[in-house]
This record gives sequence, C-alpha cells and structure tokens, in this order.
Amino acid sequence: MTGNVNLTLKVSPELKEMLKALALENNTSVSQEVVKRLEQSLQAPAHDVDSQAVEEEDVTPLSAAELRQIRSLLKKKKKK
Repeated sequence: MTGNVNLTLKVSPELKEMLKALALENNTSVSQEVVKRLEQSLQAPAHDVDSQAVEEEDVTPLSAAELRQIRSLLKKKKKK
C-alpha cells in the first residue's frame, strides 16, 4: 500500500483536457499532475490585501462651491 487514497472529482471536459495536456507536457500522469498542483496551491502563502504598501493620501473635502460646480456640470451632461 502506498499511503494514497482514491478521490473522485467531477470536472468540466475542458479542465480534464487541460490537465491531460499539462501532464503530457510534464511527463507525468494526470493524477500526479493534479496532486502536484493541489499541493502547490495549498502551500502558497496567503496574499496580503495591501501587499503593495500603498499609502492613502489625505484628501481635503470639496468646498461647497466646488460641489455646486460639479452638480451643475452633471446636470448639464444629463440634459444632453
């Protein structure tokens, strides 16, 4: 006994063909290809949502005059 168990999966025909092609390209069986890819995906580090360390800018709110100007422009655009 190899220590492996059977696992039955339902996949789309397109995914099955893609896995077959990858297995052929990597000179492995479809089963080995699936296991390798599953293991890689489970070992991948979790990605941080803010991984680019982008800081938010302090933005001053719009003045009342600026808001009126924007509303006016939007109304003009609606009328067109």
